[in-house]
Amino acid sequence: MSSAQPQRLVRAWSVRAGAARSQVAAGARARRWLWFREAFPDIERLRVVDLGGSAEFWWHAPVRPARVRVVAAADRSAELASWLVHEAADPLAWSGSCDLVVCDGLLDRLAAPSSRARLADVVHASAERFWLRASARVHPLDPQTSLPALHLLPDRLRSRIGGSAPRVYPVRRAELASRFPGAVLRGEREAGLIASWVVAKPRADHVPGRT
Repeated sequence: MSSAQPQRLVRAWSVRAGAARSQVAAGARARRWLWFREAFPDIERLRVVDLGGSAEFWWHAPVRPARVRVVAAADRSAELASWLVHEAADPLAWSGSCDLVVCDGLLDRLAAPSSRARLADVVHASAERFWLRASARVHPLDPQTSLPALHLLPDRLRSRIGGSAPRVYPVRRAELASRFPGAVLRGEREAGLIASWVVAKPRADHVPGRT
């Protein structure tokens, strides 16, 4: 069998499994936004910095902060709307202040512990309140390909099986608890299994229930 054959099989599996998981994920997103609103009831008045995110994320969001600055790699910075700005910069090197930091899916794209520590430092230095989401290492399926346990293999083997698809490095609960002490940690489930973690720091006087 040629080296390309396993990768073709992986792509075929990923398309089918991904379609099935996307339907489940739609329900999870709806519940996630409800909790986001519960955690930050004053979101319309907040200045938000989104580390590693996208403008599209906020165009389709059911909430609209007073101001959003998306900090992510791109060709150039741009003002997309009066309330939405894209800053072409390295999220790990960003410095500034805001009311709320949002980081959805950046932490688990960082392989090096030093990079994850740097991201946590940027979050803590930027705002008292934050909201992060990352894939859970305890889930049996790789979040990128939906293959069983692929995310637990060394990068060399992952490349041979999954090809050049972007790597995702799911996170342990203990790591999030260590990097973000005092935050509220919630597991998002797919078919009864925790697929991702949300870690949030609301106002000191407003702490949603822990699960």
